[in-house]
Amino acid sequence: MRFDLSAKAEKSSIFALKPFLSEQKTILFCPLNWGLGHASRSVPVIRVLQKLGFRVILAADKAPLVFLRAQFPALEWIRFKGFDPRYAKGKKQFFKLAFQLPIALWFNYQDRRFIAKLQRKTKIDLIISDNRFGASSKTIPSVIITHQLNLKIPESFKIFTPLANKLNHELLKHFSQCWIPDFKGQNRLSGELSNIPKNFIPTIHLGILSRFSSAKPELTKKDIDLLVILSGPEPQRSQLEAIIINQLADTTGNYVILRGLPQLQTREKTIHNTRLLNHAADELFIELINKAKQILCRSGYSSIMDLASLKRHAVLVPTPGQTEQEYLAKYLARKNLFSSVNQYDINIKDLLKNSQAPALAFPETNPEKQEAIIRHQLQSLGIL
Repeated sequence: MRFDLSAKAEKSSIFALKPFLSEQKTILFCPLNWGLGHASRSVPVIRVLQKLGFRVILAADKAPLVFLRAQFPALEWIRFKGFDPRYAKGKKQFFKLAFQLPIALWFNYQDRRFIAKLQRKTKIDLIISDNRFGASSKTIPSVIITHQLNLKIPESFKIFTPLANKLNHELLKHFSQCWIPDFKGQNRLSGELSNIPKNFIPTIHLGILSRFSSAKPELTKKDIDLLVILSGPEPQRSQLEAIIINQLADTTGNYVILRGLPQLQTREKTIHNTRLLNHAADELFIELINKAKQILCRSGYSSIMDLASLKRHAVLVPTPGQTEQEYLAKYLARKNLFSSVNQYDINIKDLLKNSQAPALAFPETNPEKQEAIIRHQLQSLGIL
């Protein structure tokens, strides 16, 4: 069944919802649309919800919706359009995003209106949002999955940190609970970002979220000299890709670049000595990880959780001007879990010569414990 919420929404929103008459409870799952990370880390949570017998409706747009529909082809889905920020070509991301704050707040308001209309059309018992601040409701429980409880502001504007965090916390208080995708204590991968503020909503730690948390590392021949995993918004994704392709052209070896573009139809091409894949299914992704001698990727938190789950070290390249990624790259390098390099300082030849991995082992993940935590939280919300 396909229908729209209103005549105005007809051109912009597509729904694939089934007639629903049973007593099965419904969860609307809404990952943020900025890149693939929020959608990919949602996979283990959605799997648990399916196992517990819930009706799950996916609400996303663009690449995240393409990705989730491929992961869960039997699930119902809604095209949930949202704020599409514009990113700077250089390092001044903070200014670019700060000027767009009024637009982002307007989209938060529109998100709540959209969900209210949807509630009048279909039964929803719970909303789970992965970092989409507007995906909540005043009439039913709403959960947000996020590690960004404390924002990182550029040093030159650090005076505005209390104000930025106050706004952040006020937006988060629209939710009934906060689920942090990280461990507690010294094993945290998110560092100061996930410090829980005073007088906050009920908050728990899920452990790290990765669709590869049950995968076992395999002993296999490592015949890929460098695996590059690209992710994140444009134009920075394409800029890093161009830097790496240009430098690899001057070297000899076997290289693979995962471009992070699942929405593109063309699956594979080769430039010089480099194989480019727009996207890799889970089995192929794990195979490439296992075969790679060295890995280079962005320091997006979802990518970090995937690598930690697969017990693979990597060289992290933070998106220029994205303070969260810059903090995570430095923090995890200090913990000796990853290495890091500035995008404009990348030297592929030096990287290929230096194959020594950091010495510290990753903390163990426990999917069974994670499932138990989710079950308990759903019970506390009266959903289970």
